[in-house]
Amino acid sequence: MKFSTISASISVLVCTLVIYFSRSCWAGGYVRPQDCTWEPTSDTSVVSMTCNVLTLRGGHDPTNFSLIMSDHTVKLVIRCIDPMLQSDMANNTFEHLNRLYSLRIERCKLDKIPSKAFQGLSDLEHLSVKTYNSDWGRRYPLLVSPASFTPLRSIQTLDLSYNNIERLPPGILCGLRHLQFANFTKNLFDEVLDMGFGPTAIAERCVTYVRELQVSSNRLRALPEKGFATLVHLEELRLDHNQLARMETTALWGLAKLERLDIANNMLVALPAALFQPTSKLSELYLRNNSLSALPPGLFTGLDELKLLDLAYNQLSALGWLGPEVSLSRLLVLDLSYNRLTRLDASSFQSLINLQTLQLHDNLIEFIADNTFSRLSNLQTLVLSNNRLQIIGPLMMQGLSLSIVALQLDHNRIKDIHIAAFKNVSMLQELNIASNRLTSVPAAVSSLNMLRSLDLADNEIREIANVSYHGLEQLYALNLMGNKIRNISQGAFTDLPSVRILNLASNDIRTIEQGTFDDVSGLHYLRLDSNAIEDVNGLFSNLHDLIMLNISVNRVRWFDYALIPVGLQWLDVHNNQIEALGNYFELEQGLKLRTLDASFNKLTDLDSSSLPNGIEIVFLKNNSLKRIQPFTFLGKQNLTRVDLSHNDLQTLDMTTFRLSEVPLRKPLPEFAIAGNPFECDCQMEWLQHLQNPAAMTSHNDSRQYPRVIDLYRVECKLSFSKNGQVLPLGKVKPEQFFCEYKSQCSSLCHCCHFDACDCETVCPDNCTCYHNKSWTTNIVDCSARNHKQIPKQLAIDATEIYVDGNDIAVVTPYMFAGRKNVKVLFLNNSNVMTIQNDTFASMQELRVLRLENNQISVLYGPEFNGLFKLQELYLSDNKLQHVRNITFTNLKSLRILHIDRNRLMEMSLWSLQHNPRLSDLRLADNPWTCSCPFTQDVAKFLHERGDSVKDIFQLSCAYNETSALPLWELNITQCRQSKATSLVQRLQFHSFGELLPLLTTLSILSIVLLVVVVTLFTNRHQISVWLFSRCGIRMFHRAPIEEEKLFDAFVSYSKKDEAFVAQILAPELECGNPPYRLCLHYRDLPMAGTYLSEAIQEAVESSRRTIVVLSEHFLKSEWCRYEFKSAHHEVLNNNHHKLVVIFLGKVSYRELDPDIRIWLKHSTFLHWGEKNFWDKVRYAMPPDAPRHRKVMRADLHTVAVHI
Repeated sequence: MKFSTISASISVLVCTLVIYFSRSCWAGGYVRPQDCTWEPTSDTSVVSMTCNVLTLRGGHDPTNFSLIMSDHTVKLVIRCIDPMLQSDMANNTFEHLNRLYSLRIERCKLDKIPSKAFQGLSDLEHLSVKTYNSDWGRRYPLLVSPASFTPLRSIQTLDLSYNNIERLPPGILCGLRHLQFANFTKNLFDEVLDMGFGPTAIAERCVTYVRELQVSSNRLRALPEKGFATLVHLEELRLDHNQLARMETTALWGLAKLERLDIANNMLVALPAALFQPTSKLSELYLRNNSLSALPPGLFTGLDELKLLDLAYNQLSALGWLGPEVSLSRLLVLDLSYNRLTRLDASSFQSLINLQTLQLHDNLIEFIADNTFSRLSNLQTLVLSNNRLQIIGPLMMQGLSLSIVALQLDHNRIKDIHIAAFKNVSMLQELNIASNRLTSVPAAVSSLNMLRSLDLADNEIREIANVSYHGLEQLYALNLMGNKIRNISQGAFTDLPSVRILNLASNDIRTIEQGTFDDVSGLHYLRLDSNAIEDVNGLFSNLHDLIMLNISVNRVRWFDYALIPVGLQWLDVHNNQIEALGNYFELEQGLKLRTLDASFNKLTDLDSSSLPNGIEIVFLKNNSLKRIQPFTFLGKQNLTRVDLSHNDLQTLDMTTFRLSEVPLRKPLPEFAIAGNPFECDCQMEWLQHLQNPAAMTSHNDSRQYPRVIDLYRVECKLSFSKNGQVLPLGKVKPEQFFCEYKSQCSSLCHCCHFDACDCETVCPDNCTCYHNKSWTTNIVDCSARNHKQIPKQLAIDATEIYVDGNDIAVVTPYMFAGRKNVKVLFLNNSNVMTIQNDTFASMQELRVLRLENNQISVLYGPEFNGLFKLQELYLSDNKLQHVRNITFTNLKSLRILHIDRNRLMEMSLWSLQHNPRLSDLRLADNPWTCSCPFTQDVAKFLHERGDSVKDIFQLSCAYNETSALPLWELNITQCRQSKATSLVQRLQFHSFGELLPLLTTLSILSIVLLVVVVTLFTNRHQISVWLFSRCGIRMFHRAPIEEEKLFDAFVSYSKKDEAFVAQILAPELECGNPPYRLCLHYRDLPMAGTYLSEAIQEAVESSRRTIVVLSEHFLKSEWCRYEFKSAHHEVLNNNHHKLVVIFLGKVSYRELDPDIRIWLKHSTFLHWGEKNFWDKVRYAMPPDAPRHRKVMRADLHTVAVHI
């Protein structure tokens, strides 16, 4: 028995494998046309084919589908990809595809379906032909041949929608015994007879078996007698969106099985009284959006099966047709909305005993008689919104009993509700009385013990103390928005234990007593927006289940996260007067807040404590943010969106947007920053790299910064621009990013703390100075500052100096002495009269010199000595009368020379031959002489260099002091030729020439050696750091003997900078190579106040180095505490202790505490983010840190110092 079971199992397995491999082999060999794709169906032996062809072709060269394998293709979709081209369907096109049971032809611009188009498709069950000729208006109708569908003996569904068919041949559907669904939507049928139904078909004894017919969106204007007589099996008929204006009495004759009839969206004005008598099984009738103003009595007589009647959007003004004689006992839904009803009488709904939903909204109802709804004992929903009701009487709802669940009375004119109005509807769960004229909460509400939702919005309620909804234990949602409530005191929400949603928005609330919401402590959602609230202190502290809180558009000035529940997830405080997102108790770690909207406030500063660590979405747009502290967003692991647009941010440091590394599986957070008045200073250049993540220094860096979604809209003002130019950030060149400075002390300078220090760069008084990030460009701008002389203390390494627009009569050499790096000098428009010899001799790198608009009258020649690299010289608009021939001789690189608009009469233009690169020369508007020697000189110069004279056609000479003659067209042949000779003597010193190469080589070597020595001495610190980082060698450094101590370094910092220390600084030093053992202030020291001072002293004495993270937070918080400051002061005044200071963010050196400035004289100080930062930090650490010690882990929380 066991053996036979195993054999049977093996047989089944073998058969399965054979079938699988046979099907796989067949699939691999399936042949398809080039424009077709296929996919297997649920029966894997057959496929579904889709062909995207340019157009269908007929005639002599028809579209060839013969490559389709007929034995395995059961579904075929043909889609024309160019609807502009005409298509043509040929006979017998699909004849060989005899196994097809589904065929769809889409967007092929056909004008005819021939008689044998579907020849051979006897097994076809589903046919769809959609040409979409309807998109072309009436110009392209589709003709159908009488025998087109004759071969389709198995057809079940026929879709001919969107074809512009005007007429179908009579009886075309005859013989299609299996046809159940026909769709003629979106065609051009004008009459029902055009569809092949009616008397002609009856004469031919044609019976169709269609169960569902759709003729929507045609042009039918009337339904004739017996128009659908052949459709005796029809169950659903859709005639909506036509132009029906008339229906004959027998229009529906023969439709005894009809269950659903849709005549909505037509133009019917009246209906025959006996119209629906042939349709006794009708269950759904749609007559909405017509023009029916009255209905004949007895119209619905006999419709005992009717369950849904839709008469909305008509002109009905009375309900006489719903008299007691009408038996609609099974009607469940009646929609009479958007009509013109003005009153409801007691007899209106007497026959509708099973009605469940009654829609009466958007009428003109002013009066409802008592007991109108008395027979509607099963009614569940009654909608009376948007009417003209003024009073709800005691018997108006009589009879609704226990079935009513929802009652809508909103947007009426209700002023009074009788106290007994709802006594018979005690099971009511939803009551909407919004947008009425109530001045108090109706007392009738108190009887609704099962009420879950009460909407009293947009009334005139002023007081909510001791109101009638107290005690409604099932109430879940209470809406009081849009009233006139001014004050809320304790007890306003007593005995409401189930309330979870409370809406008090858009009132005039000014004060809320503390503890008011304690009675509804289970609240999930609370709206207080659009009021006049100034203080929210103590309002929400006990709402532990609160999830969403909206207090936007108020007058709140002070905010702290201690005011909101820890579990709150969504907070909206936008449009208030909040100046800071306070976090006094440092709750950022415990808060569950996910979404925060603080837009349109008065926020000025943002740091890491301003946002909870779990925050996801932050809106801070339209505030007054001027500064965002470094690492504000570091550690916010869930961050997805931050909107900082339209604030007052002028610069963004690279550390501002630093994030914890985002995993590859998560998208980068999205930041928005457009609309800020950014300045293109040197701190902003990094922002350009966010457009191209590849520009980041490493792949990890690209995952540590957000994606700025509006970077293309960010504009910034150039830091140094004469006209305040604003450019899109993406178009600013790297060399245009500058930072303003007052003074700067390089890392090699050790005298900055003294008043006079040669290596300290100080900006002159009454000037503005700028530098780029690398300090290769240093601009001194003293323009238009009323200077009488060149300002003193010009930076030695200045590259551009602007002193234009002043009053400097004489310029002397000592004014620019030593400024060898200057490339641009503006002295124009400064009333300069005299330039002494060799004034610019020390500016050997000068490229541009502007001296136009001054009072210079003479140039003797030596003024421009040493300017071998000068390229542009502007001398226009002076009073030049004489220029010596040697003035421009040494300017070998000169390209632009402007001496126009002066008083020159003669000048040796031929001397400009010594300026071979000159390409832009301006000479016009001078009183040049017309003498022959000069004009000959000019003519010769213009002949050879005329292309460089840009104002050649404005050149003229003064003739007889009365007229000006164009120099470029004078006839110089009239001038007498003068003879001139020249002798050039060449002295040759052979012996010196032979020694010249050797002397040159020695001179170069000496200069190179001198440069190397000076460079090594000047940059000895950087070289030592570089060698230490690469080879572990400390050059220029004699390491003192240090005793072994417990720690390598004690790190002192502000609590608000803990993210930087714990996530960046400590991991790099503790886990790097070599690893160092650190003692962190807030991680390893006891925080008890009485022992803090002793703990810090012992920690410093037990460490070989002390690292101080100096930031604004440090100076404004920790340094202000006496015990903290005294402990540091006592131990760090020892000169033998090694101190390392790390500046974090912007800290002004001149504003530092005197004690800290004393430390800096004897310490190593670094700026976070500077070049080779980590190498410099390790260089400052103990040189012989043991490599074998176990590194302390931050997650162990071990107290390393014992007091």
